[in-house]
Amino acid sequence: MISVFATAILGIVIGVAGKAMMPSKDTGGAFATGVLGICCANLGNSMGWLMDWWPVGSLAGFGAAAATTVLGLIIYRGFAAQTGE
Repeated sequence: MISVFATAILGIVIGVAGKAMMPSKDTGGAFATGVLGICCANLGNSMGWLMDWWPVGSLAGFGAAAATTVLGLIIYRGFAAQTGE
C-alpha cells in the first residue's frame, strides 16, 4: 500500500515539475498533468511488477514510474500540439 502511495506522490511531483519546465497553452493545467503523472507512474511500476521484473516497492519500480511519467508527458504534449490545443 505504501508503494502505491509513494508512486502516486512521485507521479504528481514529476507531472507538476514537467508542467513547470515545459509551460504551454494546453488546457490541462497542473491538476490534469498531475493526474496524468499518477496514472503513468502507476502503469510503469505495475507493469514491471506484473511481469515479475522487480518486487513491489523496489527502486527499479520507482525508476520505471519516473520514466513512464516523462514518456506520458511527452506523448500528451505531442497529441496536444497536433490537435492545436
